[in-house]
Amino acid sequence: MTRAKPSPALHKPDFDVDGILRFAAQEASAPDHDLRPAGGDPKRLSLTLMLKPDVITRLKAEAARKEKSVDQIVEKLVNKHLNKH
Repeated sequence: MTRAKPSPALHKPDFDVDGILRFAAQEASAPDHDLRPAGGDPKRLSLTLMLKPDVITRLKAEAARKEKSVDQIVEKLVNKHLNKH
């Protein structure tokens, strides 16, 4: 007969409840600066993307190759990706 393996003691994690609530309050009160109406067209919003320089270079090159704007290329990529899921 084999001996039972001793199980390690389980301890509840200590949460900083006040810190969690402060973080949640900051996130809820932070204005959404990334999305704003674009150039008077209420159906389109402006979005700021933080991309690596090499990605921006490739994106601009692809837009020039297809004779489209960077906005159109990004919008098509986002739609294509979101339709997969």
